[in-house]
Amino acid sequence: MASTQNQVQAGAPKDETKGSKATLAIVLVTSLFLIWGVTMNLVNPLRDPFGQYMHLNATETSLLQFAYYIAYFVMAIPAGMIAKRFGYKGGVISGLILFAVGAFLAIPATNSGSYGMFLVAMFVVALGASSLETNANPYITKLGDEEHESMRLNLAQSFNAIGNVISPVILGFIVPATIHANDVAEKTKFLGDIKTVYIVIGVVLLVVLAIFAFIKLPQPPGDAEEEATVAASGPQESPLKKPYVICGIIAEFIFIGLQVVGMGVFTGYAQQIGGLNGSAALIWFTVLTVCFAAGRFITTPIMNKIDSSKILFVYMTISAVLMLVVAAGWGMFSTVCFVIAYLFISIGYPTIFALTIKGLHGQATKTVSSALVMSIVGAALIPLLLGVIQDAAGIQIAMLVTVPGFIYLAWYALKGSKLGLVESK
Repeated sequence: MASTQNQVQAGAPKDETKGSKATLAIVLVTSLFLIWGVTMNLVNPLRDPFGQYMHLNATETSLLQFAYYIAYFVMAIPAGMIAKRFGYKGGVISGLILFAVGAFLAIPATNSGSYGMFLVAMFVVALGASSLETNANPYITKLGDEEHESMRLNLAQSFNAIGNVISPVILGFIVPATIHANDVAEKTKFLGDIKTVYIVIGVVLLVVLAIFAFIKLPQPPGDAEEEATVAASGPQESPLKKPYVICGIIAEFIFIGLQVVGMGVFTGYAQQIGGLNGSAALIWFTVLTVCFAAGRFITTPIMNKIDSSKILFVYMTISAVLMLVVAAGWGMFSTVCFVIAYLFISIGYPTIFALTIKGLHGQATKTVSSALVMSIVGAALIPLLLGVIQDAAGIQIAMLVTVPGFIYLAWYALKGSKLGLVESK
């Protein structure tokens, strides 16, 4: 036993997570959260104007989110394989390449006014975003001590939330206060402005890609130890068999679907239930995204003192109550509650992610990270399902369906995230 420990210690490389090079790497990886935050949150509010200009129903407009988020399911396993073969840096670079290609595909899509081609462009963009998420989330989470994993990922994801704020500001310059669906000139200008946005995104991605090509990403210390341990002890049990991991993957599937469907339908809800015009609804959507960003920034330091699973339980319970009020359809009061809900919804994704990979390192982390990113397909399937429900029974019933989902998330935080966790240590 002693000789094995000595071999592990002798073979483990030194801690690379300190110094100016490591700081630069962390800053650059964190910047990725901002980039995909902007693009992801352009997709959600774009569904309504696209639907109006293209004369689509709720089910058809939800295909924009479906095309984007189904790519996460398609790309997650290949992204994980790239990470295992070429490391986190290889995964990030492959993601940036796909991301840039997708952004530039928006040019012919908008030039031709083809909704189908734009769906393809967003699919390719999301292939790149999926690869970035598969690598950046576990990398930031594991780059330090295990006690503060949720805090680190929430802090990095806070910059993703800033992207939530930037997106509606951009759309404020693109989407008219009142959309005239049959105005050809207005539609042409809308598509031209969208094209410009994605050209800028594509250029920024190429610059970031060039920077990543010339830097070295430090290896999380736990990964180095795990690699040496596996070499000494042989194959390990699949982490996907652990109960808390299974519960976490289900929780992420449900959560991301609920988060996205809310952001996707909010402007329509605010107009239909809150009685607002399109311009006012977009302003309130901006407030919603500010609440979303603020929730992460406010809660992150609290995680230094209170266990993240307890915070998640309280936040998801409050979200369930607020969504009941939203489903009640009490005019502007329900609309405001919809906005406030995102203050508490904000921490769900990164907190669930960190709780699910708790106690894991190296290859196990990359395997579970791939599964978690695959679970983002919930953002494709759940909005599609609720779009069908909305067409059949109305937006209030569609929002009522979200409540059981938040109840499951509260249970996960309190119980599910701890099932079998002792055996993982």
